[in-house]
Amino acid sequence: MVLKTALVVLLVNSLAACGGSSGAPSDPPVTPPSGNPPPDPEPTGMLVPIENADDFKVKVTANIERLSADDTARGALFEVMASTEGGDGGGDGGDSDGDATGGGAEFSGDESDASVDAGAGTASVGYSTTYTLENNVDEYDVVKYNGEHIFIAPSRGMTCCFLFEDEVAVLDGGFDDGSSDDDGGSDDGGSADDQQSSAEEDAGTSEVRGIRVLKTDAQQGLANEIARLPVEESQSVEGLYLLEDRLVTLSSTAWWGRYGEAYSNPQQWQGDEVGIDVYDLSANFERTNTLRIEGVLVNSRRTSAGIFVIARYTPQIEGVNYYPSTEEELAANENLLAAVEPADLLPKIALNGEGLAVLEYENCYSVDPEAENAPMATGYPIVSIILQIDPNSAGVINASCLTEPVNGVYLTTDSLYFTAGLWEAGYAETIIHQFGIGERIQYAGSARLKGGLFLGNNQDYRLNASGSALRAIVSSWTDDVEDRIDHSLYVMSLAEDKPELEIVAQLPNEARPDEIGKPNEDLYGVRFLGDRAYLVTFEQIDPLYAIDLTDPTDPFIAGSLEIPGFSNFLHPISDAVLMGLGQIDGRVKLEFFDVLDITSPTSIGALVLDDSMAYSYSAAEWNRKAFTYWRKSPDAHRMTIPVSGYAFESWEPLERLYLFDIVNPGDPNQLTLTTPGYLSATSGDSISVGGEPRAILHEDSVFWVLGQEVFSALWNNPQQTVRAQ
Repeated sequence: MVLKTALVVLLVNSLAACGGSSGAPSDPPVTPPSGNPPPDPEPTGMLVPIENADDFKVKVTANIERLSADDTARGALFEVMASTEGGDGGGDGGDSDGDATGGGAEFSGDESDASVDAGAGTASVGYSTTYTLENNVDEYDVVKYNGEHIFIAPSRGMTCCFLFEDEVAVLDGGFDDGSSDDDGGSDDGGSADDQQSSAEEDAGTSEVRGIRVLKTDAQQGLANEIARLPVEESQSVEGLYLLEDRLVTLSSTAWWGRYGEAYSNPQQWQGDEVGIDVYDLSANFERTNTLRIEGVLVNSRRTSAGIFVIARYTPQIEGVNYYPSTEEELAANENLLAAVEPADLLPKIALNGEGLAVLEYENCYSVDPEAENAPMATGYPIVSIILQIDPNSAGVINASCLTEPVNGVYLTTDSLYFTAGLWEAGYAETIIHQFGIGERIQYAGSARLKGGLFLGNNQDYRLNASGSALRAIVSSWTDDVEDRIDHSLYVMSLAEDKPELEIVAQLPNEARPDEIGKPNEDLYGVRFLGDRAYLVTFEQIDPLYAIDLTDPTDPFIAGSLEIPGFSNFLHPISDAVLMGLGQIDGRVKLEFFDVLDITSPTSIGALVLDDSMAYSYSAAEWNRKAFTYWRKSPDAHRMTIPVSGYAFESWEPLERLYLFDIVNPGDPNQLTLTTPGYLSATSGDSISVGGEPRAILHEDSVFWVLGQEVFSALWNNPQQTVRAQ
């Protein structure tokens, strides 16, 4: 379709004064007005605010027309979207640790609460919590724990099946919260079907699809279901937030659909609803407030300022043909869009059934096509919505939107970053938009980088904000068969005189030409820790690179180490010790590195988990929430590693949860790693369990969640496992 434009030409005729035939004098010259000249206009960035309702309508309808008419653009967009990860998906969202030198800091939600600095080795709270990307930025998850209750969401993302191992003692019953004298016992030899039926009768609510609430006894290592909060079949509870006396759920009628072509398809984001529900934990789990948003959940984070929700929405205009093939269909689209009211292009938002007018046109942004580094094809028929929500009332504190492509979200305590893949110069590029999230959601600046944020669920580790600097690791495909991929580090900061993310440093550069990675090596594990970054590349060996970021204008490779295998996930045990979780020869590998001297990282030791399997992997390699790390005391830490694999010969699926004690975590020369063993599940038994693995550590108890099932044991006796009822 050829978009109709009007070219307006303004002709200004200057009539010079001249004398007449009578010789009369000419008019006197006009004296210029006195006073100061008008001020220069405020500088603008790549994004500009939408001025009013009519401007918003023009932006959105033009985007619908353009996409519906340009199949070539859609194909190019798909190519970019298919190579990147949209939001968190199953492995959030996501999500680098800022200036804190450790991940998984405990977050209670109150401004007065101090975060845990893993690098300093300080003690944590009395139990483990959700492993997060940023200190003081909580992440929603399908499992949450507050030291007394385990909450498990019935997300469609937690699917598939594993079965409990038959040689492990399965104890019916468990502790009963004081309502019965039965405190559990050994297996009575009944069939698995009988055990399941008994559990359903005891719980009384097992046929209700809902959020499981289990009360724990950390002294005995037991858990027992006490409630189930009903969830409609149309809803998928994608995650939970847990505050002191409230449970907040994030639900969506759409299930995932955030990858590849589905992510760029505008119809994917129509006709669905995001739900925020608040439950009072002190009032028998009563639901107190409900927020409903037209759109589909992309990502969410929680800070002391509230819950931030990112959703995507496409206006549902009856009759619009997104794939017109004739001039008549194009004309029909134009007529339909011309008749649309601007209010019909905004998503509807309702609190407790009452509509809210919180999203204003002037708080939305679009690309200024005249801006430096602006992409050639601007605009998008999908509106990305940013909401700041009060976790008590579910009321909307602030709202904004963006009518441009977005495929990733990264959030700190004071800023939100959108990333967008771009392919219009013959190679992958990444656009980053920064928004401040203080008293209001306000655009701060943008950058355009050569290279893409590849690597699926771990892509959010490639972005990191530290102080005034934003760091990013991007990768670019090349035509060189000897070196098909290059990796670059960018350091950016906000310009003082305009809304722009300026590039203040890049690595490699002319002064420091050494490449990140050897030829043909992909980038795997990435971790920013304060003024350091650790990167793992791999083709046949595992080079670990340590990058010094002390001077933001001059980052450099300080040291490197080559070892077999590779690490997908990097975790700081302390300032001096880094752990890598990855693969070697088709099995899960743990390795510990002495990084006290950044110029000379060394391996402390490696462990394969486990050689009794023919093939294995860990969900924690790509989903940090599957990894549990608990700083039980300054000198004694505990962690769990889930491992999935297959037995030799039979190729029977196996599920294990390995337990590890780490003593002297701050001293590479004295660090010791021991294990009491593992919890295990297999397909050899008929008790069905399944889903993404999670683990909770509390005192000497381990609670292992697989899907909707919970298994528990005492730390030093993991073979004696109890199935929660």
